[in-house]
Amino acid sequence: MNVTVILIAYHGDRWLPACIASLALASAERLHLVLVDNSGNTCLDELDLSRFDAEILATPLPLGFAEANNYALVHASHLEEVVLFLNQDTISPAGWVDPCLDILIDDDGLGAVSPLIRTYDDDDWDPSFVTCLSMGQRQRLMAVLDGGEHVWESDLAPAPALLVRTDVLKIVGPFDPIYGSYYEDYDLCRRIRRAGYRIGFVRGASLQHYSGSTTDTPEKERRRMRRIVRNRLIYQIRDDRQPRWATLTRFFLRDIPYRMLRGLVRTPSSQPPAIVLQAALEVARLAYRLCSVARDEAVWKDYLNRINWRGSRH
Repeated sequence: MNVTVILIAYHGDRWLPACIASLALASAERLHLVLVDNSGNTCLDELDLSRFDAEILATPLPLGFAEANNYALVHASHLEEVVLFLNQDTISPAGWVDPCLDILIDDDGLGAVSPLIRTYDDDDWDPSFVTCLSMGQRQRLMAVLDGGEHVWESDLAPAPALLVRTDVLKIVGPFDPIYGSYYEDYDLCRRIRRAGYRIGFVRGASLQHYSGSTTDTPEKERRRMRRIVRNRLIYQIRDDRQPRWATLTRFFLRDIPYRMLRGLVRTPSSQPPAIVLQAALEVARLAYRLCSVARDEAVWKDYLNRINWRGSRH
């Protein structure tokens, strides 16, 4: 199996040199690298891309994480059998990609896999990775590198390093731009599962990730909190287990007042009331679409047509 790596560069001068240098050793095979200049990068001409089959794309304007990846999927010269969505704030241990490919070759029921994800300094487990594990899997993390199953199956896998079969992407579609950033990876994983494929973490592979690298100012942190509140609800609304109108009603009549009260008294892990209110207003503007499965799917299909997804080389 060959791999296309999609790497979105956004104000990435701090991260890209280490990311690219380590990625060159991530596989024994030559990787096809699609590096996307998504604004704010000055070091691209200085990067050594000689060890890749590399192409650089430039977005017409700064895009959200979901849309930037979709831009690469549509505009890349070609896609290999597997697409690796890789964050710029990662460090690749030597050879980590190959065990993931071996697992995909051995088990065609796996639609997507991820390595185990460590912190950037390799001194702990990445929070976004731990969140996707079951309680039993979390309890076994301490001994995971010493033996055990080759794959830990999971409902979800995070975006720092996600390998997806290209033919599965053709079926389920790309990231949904309604999310921008946060929960777009969970949404993709859910669509992969609904298409009949499984998702897993490969025990014999690991990667290092700097969680929160894009939230380096108070303003960006407030935006991150707002997007998480907003996108978590969108993800929950699309859950088949309950009517959408019921989830929306509960959000506005119960969850928002409760969150705002927590913010006023500043309980742990609460968000400021202004952040919660802004998120609620953003969801309200989308309510007409989200409360109807048919309308929601129609907007999604229109987006796929606009980016020429069905008519592209996929």
